Amino acid sequence: MVNYRKWSGFGCLIGLVALVTFPPPAFAQYEYRIGKGQASIEPDHAILSVALAGYGAPREGRFSLEWKACANPGKADDATAVADRLYMLREGGVWQIDLNELKREAIAVAQSTNIRMIAGSENRLFVLDVDNELLEAKIPSRGELRWRRKGVLQQTPRALTYWKDQLVMLDTAGRLWTAEDRRGPLTWNPMWECDDVIDIMGDRHDLYVLTAEQEILRYDEPTGWLRVAIHNGITYNQDMQLLMASDKGGWALDRSGTLYQGQHSSTRQLAVNALVIQKGKDRVAVLGADVCGFDASFVDAVKQDVQRTLGIAPNAVMVNASHTHYAPVTQKWPTWGAHCQKPDSAYLYTVVKSAVMEAVRQATQTLQPANLYIGKSEVEIGHNRSLPGTDLPYDKALDVIRIDYQNLHKDDIVFLAGCHPVFQNAGREGVTISPNYPGVAREMLLHHSNVKSAMFLQGCGGDINPVDADHRVTAEKLVSAVTEVLDGDAMKPIEGDITFHLDTVKFDSRPWPEDKIREFWTANAGREGDVGAEKNVRWADLMLNYINSDEMPATMPVFVQTFNIGNWKLIGISRETTTEYSLGIKALWPDKLVTVAGYCNDVSSYLPTSRHIQAGTYEGADSFFWYGQPNIFPENVYETIMESIKSKNR
Repeated sequence: MVNYRKWSGFGCLIGLVALVTFPPPAFAQYEYRIGKGQASIEPDHAILSVALAGYGAPREGRFSLEWKACANPGKADDATAVADRLYMLREGGVWQIDLNELKREAIAVAQSTNIRMIAGSENRLFVLDVDNELLEAKIPSRGELRWRRKGVLQQTPRALTYWKDQLVMLDTAGRLWTAEDRRGPLTWNPMWECDDVIDIMGDRHDLYVLTAEQEILRYDEPTGWLRVAIHNGITYNQDMQLLMASDKGGWALDRSGTLYQGQHSSTRQLAVNALVIQKGKDRVAVLGADVCGFDASFVDAVKQDVQRTLGIAPNAVMVNASHTHYAPVTQKWPTWGAHCQKPDSAYLYTVVKSAVMEAVRQATQTLQPANLYIGKSEVEIGHNRSLPGTDLPYDKALDVIRIDYQNLHKDDIVFLAGCHPVFQNAGREGVTISPNYPGVAREMLLHHSNVKSAMFLQGCGGDINPVDADHRVTAEKLVSAVTEVLDGDAMKPIEGDITFHLDTVKFDSRPWPEDKIREFWTANAGREGDVGAEKNVRWADLMLNYINSDEMPATMPVFVQTFNIGNWKLIGISRETTTEYSLGIKALWPDKLVTVAGYCNDVSSYLPTSRHIQAGTYEGADSFFWYGQPNIFPENVYETIMESIKSKNR
């Protein structure tokens, strides 16, 4: 393998063996200060399950929950978890199991034979006896529980849990009741109804129910119950009877008495990578996130936080989505099934937003002298999936950026290609969190002797699908091409000042007339089970709501962000940018080093050309209903954007 390291300070040329003594090289001039950061965006154990983004099918959704068998403590009439202890009811008595030492036998902590339901809070247990009397006890460090009378229930209870400083009870009619946990008599208030519920579970944040169909629903105020897990026969194929929540996440007991711990089916690779490049007082941040997409409002809020805490201007922050179809939902999809209509807020803000901030913070804290190099090549990992005819457009460009640090023996690299991270939407892979080929390629590149970290940016792959069904094959092809660039001698230095710009090209949304929307609704109504028809009805309802509330979006903006880093021009386009935009933009500056990324700062629809619109392809027509847009773009959308970029000449 050819080594591509440059002389740096008093460093030695790696791989050169000689008996003679060479004079120390002169100090190299370093053009920039550069820092790199990375943070995980894997959902943690505090989130029971999340819906995966990217596919409107299957209709029932794809979810991350996987049950892992841990022990077989035996059958239980009811159970609850408090901290790291599991409390089980057997024949009216209470038994305790240490969740950290599941091989140990359960021990009895209450020998009464008339208890039939149990729930727990941080340091207390609540039980219902056969006379509907509610008792509570503080959990002692040792010895048996001592019960204190708390009241008598008038309802006929079926399940009991504790959630947000209140007791929650499910009665036999399917209604949930809540009572504030306080001294004195409890007042039970009817709250919600949910059909076919067999158990309820509260954790620190959410309330869940387990249905007879083995669906797990989360209460999502104010919309009601939201599906978060299903019996998919792959990662969830058990017949669960009871749900419990501890400090370590969710647990379940099946009808045979086997105890399972909930986890996310995942390759454990989802991450946000950040690169900060500075020269003088000017600096820019480039981020690559393993998400399917994001709303502009979320990205704008993140950029404001970056400016407030780290001092980087919003227009100097570019956020790119890899567009993997196997990441949790991170944007609103109002016309999809209810489980995909909005992100899990705990995941989006506690995990993703925090990780973005951490990655940029790391990058700013590790700024150090470095030089940049760029290599351009081609890799044929995709094909144009939709346009009719032959000789279809496909930008095969592979761009590789190398960061050569003054004081480090290994380099960070950034690589960009434009191709959908899709396949397979079936089997275990279809329900497993994964960055798809970008993540596999990143990890493979770490085996290169001179690569410290690898960051992927998604190009203009809106209408490009992989030619290989196995994403590992796609990654291998990509890594081979990246390695050839790194080990070759054609990488060019990037030198010069930094400037940054963010422009907006606005298109009239041109909403349909109300009567046309109602006709569309009628034509699609009543076709339950037809994913496309159901989407169309939800789209029509959304548009009618916009009309009734006078909130119809007036424009469909396209954002064009330009970073000039010396003689390298990095352009980021919003939405699912199709391949011709990359080809056209680079043709505007044929003598310059130009890199074009799609999926930047906002992924609110496809960005087609007139060819897609005229041919009625998915990218030019039906996709706009999936994205909840008022209409498709006008046929001259490509020409309008290209003229705007050309005239501004950023």
